[in-house]
Amino acid sequence: MNKGFTLIEILISLLILSIILLISSNILSTSLISQDISNKKLEEIKEMTLASTILRRDLRQAVNVPSRDFFGSFEEGTFIANYNNKSISFNTFINDISIDSSPVKKVLYYFDENILYRRQYFASNPYLVDDYFQSELIKNISDVNFSFMYERRWHNSWPVGEISSKKIPTLIRIDFKKNNHEYHWIIEPNIKYAYQQ
Repeated sequence: MNKGFTLIEILISLLILSIILLISSNILSTSLISQDISNKKLEEIKEMTLASTILRRDLRQAVNVPSRDFFGSFEEGTFIANYNNKSISFNTFINDISIDSSPVKKVLYYFDENILYRRQYFASNPYLVDDYFQSELIKNISDVNFSFMYERRWHNSWPVGEISSKKIPTLIRIDFKKNNHEYHWIIEPNIKYAYQQ
């Protein structure tokens, strides 16, 4: 008597093996897609958390003192926000390793080509236009708007008038979109005094 498999048994075995391989490849493909989506989401959360932390730190450590432009003239306020350029600039306290330089530095946040940039100058009154280092804070964003609270009203630019030119806004709001999600950050600089000359 011959021992072996019949043709039907071999075909059934191949069919079962094919089904197992198909199910396994689908599970593997789905898990790889899920992992890729999770990694992208984690990167986005990491980027947003880091950006929020840096922005909040800079604004909460803002120094309400006037700064000069690159020609040595005083700027129109201690905190400058330009609606058309989608930018804010101010002086902030940043710990520095060097004891030879002041810890007060000028910081500029601006929006350009779907990226929110942070530019930090090496002094509070830089006289060289390119005397800074810059980082991309948030990429692939749109509809960026800065708003500033003054006397219980939101304004699109700062300063609002002569009195506000010596102050920092009560609240600063940043609105933007990323991946079809809307974000609204409200930050309180917590600086109550006005600059006195």
